[in-house]
Amino acid sequence: MSLVEGLGRVAGRRSGHGVHIVRRGREVAALSFRDLYQQAGRVATGLLARGVVPGDRVAVVLPTSVEFVRAFFGVLAAGAVAVPLPAPAPFSSPRTYLRRTTTALRQSRVRLVLTSESIAPVLTRARPTASGPAAVVDVRGLMAEKATFVDRADSDEALVQYTSGTSSDPRGVVLSHGNVAAGVHAIASGTRLTDADIGCNWLPLFHDMGLIGSFLTPALHDVDIHLQPPEEFLRDPVNWLRTITRVRATFTMAPDSGYRYALQRTGPEAVGDLDLSAWRIAVNGAEPVDERLQRAFIRRFARAGLAETVFLPAYGLAEATLAVTFPPLGRPTKTLRVSREALGRGRCEAVTGTPGACRELVSVGRPVAGMEVRLVGAQAEPLGDGLVGEIQVRGASVTAGYERHPEATRQVARPGGWVATGDLGVRHEEELYIVGRSKETVIVFGANHYASDIESVVRDAVGPRVHGVLAHQAEGHDSSGLGLIVESHERAPAAQDSMSARIRSALSAELGITATDITFVGRGKIPRTSSGKILRRSGVEVDERGVADRRSRILLQK
Repeated sequence: MSLVEGLGRVAGRRSGHGVHIVRRGREVAALSFRDLYQQAGRVATGLLARGVVPGDRVAVVLPTSVEFVRAFFGVLAAGAVAVPLPAPAPFSSPRTYLRRTTTALRQSRVRLVLTSESIAPVLTRARPTASGPAAVVDVRGLMAEKATFVDRADSDEALVQYTSGTSSDPRGVVLSHGNVAAGVHAIASGTRLTDADIGCNWLPLFHDMGLIGSFLTPALHDVDIHLQPPEEFLRDPVNWLRTITRVRATFTMAPDSGYRYALQRTGPEAVGDLDLSAWRIAVNGAEPVDERLQRAFIRRFARAGLAETVFLPAYGLAEATLAVTFPPLGRPTKTLRVSREALGRGRCEAVTGTPGACRELVSVGRPVAGMEVRLVGAQAEPLGDGLVGEIQVRGASVTAGYERHPEATRQVARPGGWVATGDLGVRHEEELYIVGRSKETVIVFGANHYASDIESVVRDAVGPRVHGVLAHQAEGHDSSGLGLIVESHERAPAAQDSMSARIRSALSAELGITATDITFVGRGKIPRTSSGKILRRSGVEVDERGVADRRSRILLQK
């Protein structure tokens, strides 16, 4: 069954449920699933009249809006393949935006770009493709009087989902109708989603967690969805919590950094106006899960009725249509305290020693419906419980490859239909624990340390004065150098000296290491994805290019 057929079944229920767009805590637009289905068919007629044929790539470049959801399903209704891409943001670099957008348009050989009148002039500068210029069209003038629905099979391509590219250039993950249908079914099954649930999310709709988890999964299960543009969340995350209160939302999705941001920006005085008692699932994924953050979040909002079992730490990736593992519902987050030293040797050994010698891993549960997960060693040998290995996945929702990038596809494809994720994990008592990314380890004094582990120690050492931390392999010294880029509002040399001393002390006490370079940059200078994840490759380039004030560079080794 195609995704449009799935939407048609929901539309036939006439429940009145649909998509609600929220700005500054108020609903500004809404579209029922029944109307969305009909309007998608009218957009499809307009696309077909412009020469679009089944299989053509059509980009959707729109902010969170009813226009986006109408255009997205309109592309699918025409039998074309949707390529959702970010709209230009006020705070983004125009040059970087045009470069990344042009790359995606060229790689996918986009035939048509659906956007708005205000965005169109920007996109005309980013529209060259391998087969010529792609036409830029205002989606509001595209709807015809009659609806058309082109039949598509499960195996037909539906979506090119560009990855966030945290440690490499973004790649287009090609997903079929069957892949996406299996993915949304797995999420709905793992969260026991029903039409009595209410979603409230802020992630961008071109992001896999935003599109598949926050929009398509609820939409194809007749769940009312309240969507807030990400810039609204960044401006004032309290409005997101107020919307959850107002609509009695039960279901949210966000990365760890999103919940952290909401916690930091919501003071105790705002909690008294909130009622979060209906909130039953807060999926936490897309980046390492910090159980200390979850506990702090629950403590802060317990007075507003937030349940201690609300968090659902999950593991997923775009190549698997988002969801790979979920823990059981209705239990507090399960953690495992392990030896840092043993973890560096590839073994998971539970310990009860001092905090500095331990690391707390978070369980992300077991494979979702239709998914298989295995761990393999350096020689591709299967690993048993307690051994750290690369996570590989196989299932109905897993992609067949990347858009016109055979080399990248070969890099992750494994015999038997398995796909290598590049993530490292360990299995304990039949549940998966994420350790880190194989490309995000730093060698210090001959031992492997996970970047996320180092960054966590630095954040704890200097507290709220730091807005972001990036750990990387330092170049230009020796092969065992640790480099740190620290995002802080502190610019005074004395304050930075004090922070550096605390960082060195914490790294020594907790991990037994030091840093070769510590570079301080201003707030917002570490590049991030649309969902808040640090772009590690870009972050290292920022350091190497000397973007930071040279006076802020502190060399710990000569």
